[in-house]
Amino acid sequence: MKHILITGASSGIGRELAIQASKLGYKLSLTGRNPDKLQRTQDSLTINTKHFSRSLCVTDQAALTDFIDSAKDKMGDFDILINCAGINTARGKGEEISIADLEWMMKINFCSPVQMMQLCLPSLKQAANQNGSATIVNVLSTVCLFANPGIAAYTASKAALDHYVKVMRKELRADNIKMLSVYPGGVDTEFRAAERPEYLTAAAVAKAILHTLDTDTNTHMHELVLRPQVEDNF
Repeated sequence: MKHILITGASSGIGRELAIQASKLGYKLSLTGRNPDKLQRTQDSLTINTKHFSRSLCVTDQAALTDFIDSAKDKMGDFDILINCAGINTARGKGEEISIADLEWMMKINFCSPVQMMQLCLPSLKQAANQNGSATIVNVLSTVCLFANPGIAAYTASKAALDHYVKVMRKELRADNIKMLSVYPGGVDTEFRAAERPEYLTAAAVAKAILHTLDTDTNTHMHELVLRPQVEDNF
């Protein structure tokens, strides 16, 4: 039974990943900032799913380290890490965004996922030695693939992680660590201020990610791009 650690599991794509992974029989370690929402995720898991959850902010290094150590002690080594936590709180022209807002988005969308990978890699490498491979998934965005006005800060934070991962993919190949970068287009989640039913659903994105993980040891899927049929910014 493989063990998945999911950040951002309290809502949206992260919650759907947890729910669907539980139906597939994975062991789960889950974290999210909102304790009430994280509890609702836990309540939605399949009965008898082995899981460990803790509410925290991914920028809190001490809490994050303790969570990872506790999850490993209780559930065993991680086979899969999914970095799903993210924010888009600073919208506006590049010339208008405050440096404080930009730094916060970079901390959540770039620095924290990097830290998660660094903290989990000893366990992932151990799992890869035992099972032939382990996988890191980073949920990015199609903003990494084009430039749209008004979202310079969000684009920069996601693009920074995108390129960091491209380097790590080559560095970790010898350790049999697979690196999957996921680029969703518009997704209709509470992440958005208004409902967009014509966009992708969180459930559809989660299903595609989990399906992509179901490969043999020698198959390394690098990138997964998903766009709603109505989207044409590519």
